Amino acid sequence: MAITSTGIGSGLNITNIVDTLVSAERTPKKALLDDRENTLDSKVSAIGSLKSALSSFQDALSKLNSGDALNLRKVTQSKDNYFTATADKNAASGSYNIVVDSLAKSQKLAGLATSDASAAIGSGSLKFAISGSEFTVDVAGTDTLANIADKINSASDNVGVTATVISTDAGSRLVFTSDNTGTDNQMTVTPSGAELSTMFGSGNLETLQSAANSVIHIDGQTLTSQSNKIENAISGVTLDLSDADPSQTTTVTVAQDNDGVKSNIQGFVDAYNSLMDKISALSSYDVDTETAGALQGDSLVRSLESQIRSKLSNRVNTDSGSIALYDIGITTDRYGKLVVDTDSTKLDDAVANRMGDIASLFAADTSDGGIATSLDEIVKGYVKSGGLIDSRNDSYTKEQKRLDKQRESLDIKMNLLQARLTKQFNAMDLVVGNLNSQGSSVVSALSSLPGVVKK
Repeated sequence: MAITSTGIGSGLNITNIVDTLVSAERTPKKALLDDRENTLDSKVSAIGSLKSALSSFQDALSKLNSGDALNLRKVTQSKDNYFTATADKNAASGSYNIVVDSLAKSQKLAGLATSDASAAIGSGSLKFAISGSEFTVDVAGTDTLANIADKINSASDNVGVTATVISTDAGSRLVFTSDNTGTDNQMTVTPSGAELSTMFGSGNLETLQSAANSVIHIDGQTLTSQSNKIENAISGVTLDLSDADPSQTTTVTVAQDNDGVKSNIQGFVDAYNSLMDKISALSSYDVDTETAGALQGDSLVRSLESQIRSKLSNRVNTDSGSIALYDIGITTDRYGKLVVDTDSTKLDDAVANRMGDIASLFAADTSDGGIATSLDEIVKGYVKSGGLIDSRNDSYTKEQKRLDKQRESLDIKMNLLQARLTKQFNAMDLVVGNLNSQGSSVVSALSSLPGVVKK
């Protein structure tokens, strides 16, 4: 086999020449692809930042786009040992003296104890009845206390009984607890089978805790409840009882939470301004640094900004007339940012005296909708699954795939070019080598002729 080496015939570094020519062909095309990919990566990052900013804005809107979120009530208690009080928008301002006399309790029944918890109990069934509803569990002759408890707890028709195996010095026993408190939820247990009747019969079924109702006194008036959660005993107020002491009185005061409403409105203003800052950073051109935002000129951003700004001028009709942001002391500065007029009392007066109108301004259920409601609908169109931002990301993904294919195509073309140039230069090298060899032979022949004088 002949051994060949490029450049021997011509003395040229063919490998270096070919690499240089291929590189000169590849470099501008690769640079163009790299530039397009960097731009695409910037857009993907920018659209992700925009979606995050919109989600944060949506969180602020959620505190204003319903009447409940705006019509807030503040509850204070002189003691927090016995219950927790909360109030919704229907709660009237006022003060109430409350005494928790007793708590509601669930009934607990226990069967006879056995010294061996792993022993089979006996076959038969256990029927449970609560408030006119009942279910039955069949017990096999090999079932232990734990097996019986599992069958009770997993029964698809269980009407509100939880079974637990309790082990103490006296042995192990099965305890049945009503899932709900109050005397209306007392259980009856009816066993069948000799062993089960002995363990859970009426003579041997011990009451560990009797069902009981809660009893409270509101300004001296008594209320009995099946539950420790008492709703609307005071209109709009919920009491979650945790302890009882007939000798202790807790004073509950309900008032409109003006500070909470103002905080939510300020949160909306701050979130709006933050969103506008983000949009500006992503879409503007910095003259000083001569750099453009990744989404400069993007129709999606222009449309979003236009839709959001247009809603700020909404004037909503109310029973007392109409109301706009200006009427509660919120204006727009020359940069398009929202400003709460801290030098006036407009917001304080509106929160104190026009709470219903403020609720309409932000959360009106009209054809135009309140400001927060309308803005939330706009934002949803962008951030929801399959929304405008997801569609834009899909287009970026497709463009990335096209770039990947173009890179693959460029690599193939450059490999072919390198192979073609190498072949051509090697052929040239062979021709030059042959010519040099022939020239040397001619010179040698001429030099050997008679009469030739060598110098």
